Amino acid sequence: MANVRLEGQRLDPLGLQRGVTAVEASEVLDAGLLEPDQVNGVVDDALRVRLREPDRHLAREPEALHRRNSRIGAMGVAELAALIRERGPCVVLTGAGVSTESGIPDFRSPDGIWARFDPLEYGSIQAFRADPDKVWSFYAPRFSMLTEAEPNDAHLALADLERRGFVRAVVTQNIDLLHERAGSREVVEVHGSIRTSTCSGCSATYPLADVLERLRQDGAPRCTSCDAVLKPDVVFFGELLPREPIDRAFELAGEAKLILVVGSTLEVQPVAGLPLETLSAGGALAIVNRGPTALDALATLKLDGSAGKILAAVADDLARTS
Repeated sequence: MANVRLEGQRLDPLGLQRGVTAVEASEVLDAGLLEPDQVNGVVDDALRVRLREPDRHLAREPEALHRRNSRIGAMGVAELAALIRERGPCVVLTGAGVSTESGIPDFRSPDGIWARFDPLEYGSIQAFRADPDKVWSFYAPRFSMLTEAEPNDAHLALADLERRGFVRAVVTQNIDLLHERAGSREVVEVHGSIRTSTCSGCSATYPLADVLERLRQDGAPRCTSCDAVLKPDVVFFGELLPREPIDRAFELAGEAKLILVVGSTLEVQPVAGLPLETLSAGGALAIVNRGPTALDALATLKLDGSAGKILAAVADDLARTS
């Protein structure tokens, strides 16, 4: 969990911290792929977010808890299927760990993109305003990569579970449109997406196909009306998260009897607070992720492994027993 301080006061981690700006984005701006999982933080001058520091009630040796709570193999799959059957339809929260299985690199891991490039130099709204051509030179190839990626077994399983009534909605930190392309219908994109870009001058909106064509021609895509550089409709560091999607995400989490987190370490606020919203309303938390997360201690079930393999097996189990 993040420690959040506003003018010296600690904010309640269960509070709805939504209209704040993104700071450490991790999948934020991706014009080109700014990746899944992570507008890390949401910050506005007086608001400070320190990541990787658990709240006191969660500071309990996360690695040990991860080992203790994790389930593997057929038993874990059966447990998750049973939990979804009992408490569904569930709300699913997805992060970078879902998209990496489609070949999209993450941003915040030790080998991620931000280990090689300064996010404030290439991923902040200030950098974009100062030198949009430089920012687009970094994101253009990644933007193309996102459009060429294909949905993987995790995306397909979640779409299938939604069709069969086991998933109510997918809330995603990813901006790559892969959930939609896999067939999911109720998708809440809390960090925006590459679907459209908006002119920084006259606010005209351009669809993805037009932006890709402009990238092939000129480098930084420009508006045909005023010649200003287009900005992808994804969240950069230092930008506010879109109000409507984040409000919808908290509404869904508060109503869910089960929230299933897939491919997220739950370190990006305010989205990392969604499971707490479910728990505070009496719901349960299940997690599918490689490695520990910030909320393993509060999960009814934690499965460690490939999101695609686990969710495909869960979908098969539910198909056989439903």
